[in-house]
Amino acid sequence: MCADRAGVVGADGETHQGIFDLSFFSMIPNLTVMAPKNFKELEQMLEFAVNLGKPCVIRYPRGKEEKIEFANEHLKETESEIISLGKSEILKKGNDLTIVAIGKMVAKGVKVAEKLEQQGKTVEIINARFIKPLDEETILTSINKTKKVITIEDNVFCGGLGAHVEDVILKNEIQGVKIKTFSWGDSFVEHGKPEELESLNGLDVENIVKVLNVGNWNEAK
Repeated sequence: MCADRAGVVGADGETHQGIFDLSFFSMIPNLTVMAPKNFKELEQMLEFAVNLGKPCVIRYPRGKEEKIEFANEHLKETESEIISLGKSEILKKGNDLTIVAIGKMVAKGVKVAEKLEQQGKTVEIINARFIKPLDEETILTSINKTKKVITIEDNVFCGGLGAHVEDVILKNEIQGVKIKTFSWGDSFVEHGKPEELESLNGLDVENIVKVLNVGNWNEAK
């Protein structure tokens, strides 16, 4: 199944905002749920899904792809790894912070990482790829190293990527981890251009970096 118009959809109107699908799809037993970071990964996921042999959902946004651009010389995008069931992709290694993002928000995560790199921090960027099954092993390995993690998604928090990552931390009793989740709130989103709505709801790069610099973190206990 291909779920088009994931996330906010701009001109399609208030009733068409696709900010709940990661949540309700992930509740269905035996269903694989993926979201690509760009067109190339969408092609890879389609091929993977056709050969998977069981029900699968690929969700993707309306409109153009989000370019994954590494402005700094030491932030280089590597060739996309082959899609494997339940495996995420590490786009960059770092020691100070873990960013876990999914779908089009991976590009935003890269931009946030570059802003933080300019402040002297090293950031590990994980493209989740799958919300179900979630790559708990890779995420936990990174969080155990950095002890700080943020999640970025174009879905509501409840049942989304941020909630799943919090659950993984609690389930594995990882102590002293600080976490911030960036997602759509528990409300219906009004009509508007995606970039304007993201800015109003704190999902733009500038706000994410500002929140992280303020240091108002939640601690997972």
